[in-house]
Amino acid sequence: MTREEFIPLRDFIYEKTGIFFAENKIYLLESRLSNRLNELGFMSYDDYYFFLKYGNEDSKKELVHLLDVVTTNETSFFRNPPQLDAFKIIFQKNYMNNNDIKSLAYPIKIWSAACSTGEEPYTLAIMILEMIESTKKDIPFMIFATDISHRVLESAKKGVYGPYSVRNMDERIIQKFFLKKGDTYTIKENVKKFVKFEHMNLVDTEAYKRFRFMDMIFCRNVLIYFDEKAKKKVIDNLYESLKPGGFLTIGHAESLHNISRAFKPIMFPGAIAYQKG
Repeated sequence: MTREEFIPLRDFIYEKTGIFFAENKIYLLESRLSNRLNELGFMSYDDYYFFLKYGNEDSKKELVHLLDVVTTNETSFFRNPPQLDAFKIIFQKNYMNNNDIKSLAYPIKIWSAACSTGEEPYTLAIMILEMIESTKKDIPFMIFATDISHRVLESAKKGVYGPYSVRNMDERIIQKFFLKKGDTYTIKENVKKFVKFEHMNLVDTEAYKRFRFMDMIFCRNVLIYFDEKAKKKVIDNLYESLKPGGFLTIGHAESLHNISRAFKPIMFPGAIAYQKG
């Protein structure tokens, strides 16, 4: 892939997703798209770009495949324990230990944005179910899980995982919430029923209208793929999607510094949560 081929494709992907490939990532984009060119019979990346940009209905379908191959979906259950410990503290303080039931807007709504193959939203559901069982409090909740990739969403809905995905989990939790068969682990229906998967592009402002009055939002390890303009757009929209007093969690290596001052950072051991004022 030449630089002349790279630039229009890079700009097209940015326009559609907010994901920005710097020029030192030409090799990465080439490696991810080379198979698609071979499968479709295109002789050059320019041909592929013009097909995406100016093609017919088939080109719209190809956009789905493009987004599948350019997005990164590295995840696992119970990833980054300090952030999950912070989530547990927030949930217990604001909901489990709150006796003023009238002050709570039920069900508690949690959004896992960029949920990939579902490990994060299922992890949150398992944690809440464990907290509910330990306190004997009946607290309705719903977890909304979204991603830009149709492929990973279909995988998430099935809820079938390999040993790598569950490597950080306690055996008790695995036995309680999964059906194990050989080397596959299938999430049980009593967890699945609390998670609703939907397709969403985080740079599509209109799409946020479906996700309002959220109590908590997880949007981890996503901002690193956006430039400053796209980051600010996404964070502003996430802010509007939260209830007053709601919490946002981003990746442990990410920061809202120079992006937004609308949130109040709340410090936890090894983690930060951002609260809407």
